[in-house]
Amino acid sequence: MTGTIRLSASDIRQIREVAERIARRDSSAARFAIEIAERVSLVTGDVALNVLAISDDPDWADTDLNTTFPWSRIRERHALKEGRALFDLYIYERPGVRETGDLVCCVQVELDANGLAAIHADSTMHIWRRPDPPSDLPLNPML
Repeated sequence: MTGTIRLSASDIRQIREVAERIARRDSSAARFAIEIAERVSLVTGDVALNVLAISDDPDWADTDLNTTFPWSRIRERHALKEGRALFDLYIYERPGVRETGDLVCCVQVELDANGLAAIHADSTMHIWRRPDPPSDLPLNPML
């Protein structure tokens, strides 16, 4: 593991907005519930929220869903592997308060040391991508 990251409130809002926009392609539900998938390595049995921590396979075919956790876990500090993290989010219809309806879609979220890097929908890459900084600015203004 190389470092940790805690997403900013802005990054969290961006993830929710894009995930709900993606879900609206397939559902007319007024509200959605988002859960973070914990995946299990079919090779080692290790489990992690960060898919990259347990799989080197670009399609993570060597993993499976272990369980899901509430959206609130997105606010935690997350370990990076080689400066990156990849989360698998499950988007469900929310018919009522504290009710989870049918699965609508899955969204993948890429993070790096600077926060939210990209959002993918199932097999569609880069539904949203962080804009490239101007070439005369450092990637991390804290450096």
